[in-house]
Amino acid sequence: MLLQYFRNFFANDDSIGLKKPISYFVICLTSLSIFSLLFNNFHLIGGGLWTALTMGATAIGIYFLTKVINDFTFESGYFKLVFTLLVIYLLILIARGFSFSYTILKQLVLEDFLLWPFIIPIFVFFDKRLSSFVYLLNAIYFLGIAFLVISAANPSLITTRNTAEPFIHTFDFSCGLLLMNARYISGRKRIVAFLALVVGFLSLTYLARRNGVISYGALLIFGLLINVTSLKGSQVFKLIPLFCGIFIVIAIGIDYLPESLTSRLAERATEDSRSVVFTDLFKDMEDHMVFGKGMRGEYYSPTGGEIEDEGVVFISQDYRNGIENGYLQLFLNGGIVYDVLFILVTLPAAIIGFFTSKNQLVKSFAIIIFLWLVDMAIYGLPRLLFEYILVWIGVGVCYKKSLRQLTNAEVAEAFTKIESE
Repeated sequence: MLLQYFRNFFANDDSIGLKKPISYFVICLTSLSIFSLLFNNFHLIGGGLWTALTMGATAIGIYFLTKVINDFTFESGYFKLVFTLLVIYLLILIARGFSFSYTILKQLVLEDFLLWPFIIPIFVFFDKRLSSFVYLLNAIYFLGIAFLVISAANPSLITTRNTAEPFIHTFDFSCGLLLMNARYISGRKRIVAFLALVVGFLSLTYLARRNGVISYGALLIFGLLINVTSLKGSQVFKLIPLFCGIFIVIAIGIDYLPESLTSRLAERATEDSRSVVFTDLFKDMEDHMVFGKGMRGEYYSPTGGEIEDEGVVFISQDYRNGIENGYLQLFLNGGIVYDVLFILVTLPAAIIGFFTSKNQLVKSFAIIIFLWLVDMAIYGLPRLLFEYILVWIGVGVCYKKSLRQLTNAEVAEAFTKIESE
């Protein structure tokens, strides 16, 4: 009997479904960020334990990933062509930076922006049965609850720059997808998604994180607009608590917020903190403009000593392998070719998904892609992060004609049926 239990647990057929694999994959992914916080920010665990925990969570996550990556059918000839070209180019970039050195292999696994951005595009093959999206949204709902509970128990997590950004991006961004699908989910889930986004937005405003303010503000706006424009009168009525919440926040804070909450944001609104680094990048890339420097590409930009900014320590270094701009990071690794291929895959997906879809599910993924493309111009560094994974799941969804042709009524009926099982 025990043996049969384990067989059922690890099975991957229609009778068992994908609820456990999707849930456990999200848990493993979230664990990686938690372990990083414990090691890099709180210094509660040593390097050896952090490495072991990260490797373990990665291995388990990959195991469950093999169960949810199973839709290899292309329904768009254009997508099949450009994505194939992108994958081939990504493999070339990996080969240009790969090494069998233990130190480098360890670095590739532990650093979230080195190897993983080249692997994450495989999420276009994420299972596209509607049940999978129900389970995905349920997992996001529990992340939202965890975010609110932990934030209430330890407010310093969201008021200190050193911890706020990794914590908020790990638990909160995906709530935007949940909110944009309000018509398919319960009122309880809508409230959790809305509150989580508001808390994240206020925190990032207080900490003057410009890209975060734009991203989370846009998620709130789109999350409300997409529901208002697509719901019937009786359904819009159910969203009134969300609008009341916004009104209350504005009414209470109209005299207080400008001075205390937004003071740092006002100071940083016109601050130029990256032009020197950008200049260094372009100067060093003069001979690598077209094809970049490969997966582990670096550029010369000395910091001139250790720098501390609001609790975040930037170590002294002469060569950098990262730059605080998504498109320039692609440029560093793969040159103009990488940027062009990336845009040729993602931008049409957002356009097709939003303007040709008959349902809100696909439109919400299209908005996620669009917001990421905007965020990359401000920061938006491709890395091992749930929000970046959602972008590539969304790319696969938006190019799926059979999904785009489903009506809201059909999606809602399927969601209700799956939730009741």
